[in-house]
Amino acid sequence: MKIRILMLAAALVAAAASAEEVPFKGRTLEVDSGQEARPILKVKGSRYVVPGSREQLVAKAQACLAAQEGVSVSNVDAAQGQLAATMLTGFRASFANQTLRTQLAMEVGEGYFQITESNPELAQTDGSGFVALGQSAGLWEKALDALIKHEDALIDCMYR
Repeated sequence: MKIRILMLAAALVAAAASAEEVPFKGRTLEVDSGQEARPILKVKGSRYVVPGSREQLVAKAQACLAAQEGVSVSNVDAAQGQLAATMLTGFRASFANQTLRTQLAMEVGEGYFQITESNPELAQTDGSGFVALGQSAGLWEKALDALIKHEDALIDCMYR
């Protein structure tokens, strides 16, 4: 049992060591540089300052997310200022419609919020599921542009 725990700890340290931060259009990408496909692990946005208490901003974020197509809120913790959702974003690339799925995490505090998207995945064209979005794949920039457009709509809503 101790050996398994040590092996797991070593794997986690190795995974953290292979992550690289890359700027992309006002966001920071966390990319696994230890793999050839360079899977994108996270897309972290800026911290936005907006008037309101944590509770007010959580309620507003819930309303904003509910109004967006392709968003499924899975967890809301107003006391901790945390929201979690799955976001499906459609875009066109390589002469076909594509779908990107991400896990959205929104941290909300007194007068601010920040959005982080993790585990971006592209739908397989044959309908067999999703695969990690890699920075080496040809679609990654168009996929992230679509994600940012979707995210910007949420940000705009938070300021209304």
